[in-house]
Amino acid sequence: MQYKILPVITAALLLTACGTAVESKPEELVPLTEEATVPETESRTEPKTAAESEPESETQTEPLTETEPVTETETETEAETVPGDLPPQLLHWDPHWGYQVSLEMGDHRDLSEILSFGDDHDPNPVMAWNGSFNPDEPGEYPITVTLTDSAGNTADYDVTIYVQWETMHSGIYFDRFLSENEGKSCGIDVSKWQGDIDFTAVKNAGAEFVLMRIGYGDGAGSSLDEYFTQNLQNARAAGLKVGVYYYSSAGSPEAARTQADWIVNQLDGAELDFPVAYDWENFKHFQDWNMSFDTLNEIYDAFTEQMEENGYDTMLYAEPATLGKAWYLSGKTIWLADYCVDTEYTGEYFMRQ
Repeated sequence: MQYKILPVITAALLLTACGTAVESKPEELVPLTEEATVPETESRTEPKTAAESEPESETQTEPLTETEPVTETETETEAETVPGDLPPQLLHWDPHWGYQVSLEMGDHRDLSEILSFGDDHDPNPVMAWNGSFNPDEPGEYPITVTLTDSAGNTADYDVTIYVQWETMHSGIYFDRFLSENEGKSCGIDVSKWQGDIDFTAVKNAGAEFVLMRIGYGDGAGSSLDEYFTQNLQNARAAGLKVGVYYYSSAGSPEAARTQADWIVNQLDGAELDFPVAYDWENFKHFQDWNMSFDTLNEIYDAFTEQMEENGYDTMLYAEPATLGKAWYLSGKTIWLADYCVDTEYTGEYFMRQ
């Protein structure tokens, strides 16, 4: 199935607040087009939606999505797509600010509990760092992080630690979001965190589509988003295009295949307007997974193969910090999570939150 490349933007939205909510990231009040993220027990950065407080037990981030569709992410350099034998990668890169980590004042955790990193082949790279920072004094602190894998590959990263007074939140109303993205197809992403949604109002506000969470799970099983069925029915009834995303904490290709089968059973032949989005966001302290990037990509490949066998295309929900590092880009359709007006990510993507 081919998807036409259209400029699409999604934003998670609580209609009552006309915006997007973030679980582990700032809330984005972007009525119908940008999606936000909301944490859930599923270690996730699921797309964000409108102004909501952080979820209860799941770690979700509901995407704020801006879609400048690009059917597939094709990389220009082989090294960018499927690395050969690279040094370990620090997963705190931002296309705007470089390597940086933000902490709330008073956070006295050791950096080994804060930083996230991984390696293409070695599931257990090691970290060392030089420098100092005062978690009780707001400011910017430069440090150097050194990562080493079992093959002897090593890399140094200059990182800025930002100690803040408090977590900052920002938002934008949907009408402004539409005006700033004129000519692009805009929509929202939603889950149970948005509760009951008036999709007719969503449509009238200018949204063209809705990406909704179908469920979440790990190797032990999957759970249906309690609002999925009504969201699918009501969004369709309002004349909106629809797509689904699944928040995964799979730790093996076998678990991902099982999740794909579960999704197929829930859809029961339903036609979608977008590829099924796979949302694996467990990068917070990724080293605890004892997993290499090779294995991580095998998990996504297994999910994709199983979905395609059942007639559904897939796309990967991911942030710039992980694309080309933890995630190999070759052959993947990307739903980019980058919460800004103009992304500085230079790779191709199908839609942006």
